[in-house]
Amino acid sequence: MKWADFVLRLLLSPRDRDAISGDLLEEYREEILPAKGPYVARLWYLRQVMSFVSPLKVGLAIGVAAGTLNLIDTAIEPLADDTAGRMLLWLGVLLFIWLLIGFRAARRTQRFRDALIAGVLVGTATMAVFHLAAIVRVNLFLEHIRCRDDWQNLVARFQASDFTSLRAYANYTYISGTPIALALGAIAGAVSGAAGGAVHRITRE
Repeated sequence: MKWADFVLRLLLSPRDRDAISGDLLEEYREEILPAKGPYVARLWYLRQVMSFVSPLKVGLAIGVAAGTLNLIDTAIEPLADDTAGRMLLWLGVLLFIWLLIGFRAARRTQRFRDALIAGVLVGTATMAVFHLAAIVRVNLFLEHIRCRDDWQNLVARFQASDFTSLRAYANYTYISGTPIALALGAIAGAVSGAAGGAVHRITRE
């Protein structure tokens, strides 16, 4: 479990690293491992490490991962449209992960409110980073994605606008939509977090 202990130390403040890491490893080796066996003991240790990861950090990590995959996908297939099926699949995966974050928060504190807050934080952070990556994608691949079918409405609006540069108009459109993207992330995160809290309450009873 050396790598998990390394991750744990990265998550903790310098003054808490030795004490918390030492106590957790001691409990793992002397109590959990003999009683549960190596596989279950490792899962237990990983759950303890994950409990120190804030929903905000999880959201940022998810946003970075999703945004990076989106950039890679565009680089490989720049003319491939963002189809409804693909977007629904992405959304389903995100909502499920956010639900798990809410469930974990409720399980840790036994408070439904914390599941809701965790959902809002993870949803907002995810959408913030993903939306930033979308703006980067526009600037990196504009000459390709402007020809995509799902971009024709934006191109038509540009032609009817007073802008002389499609790049400037696309950036203006995406940046103007940032508050909406963050609000949608917060709302969807709140719903997912609440669902996770509800699942915890049902399974606890």
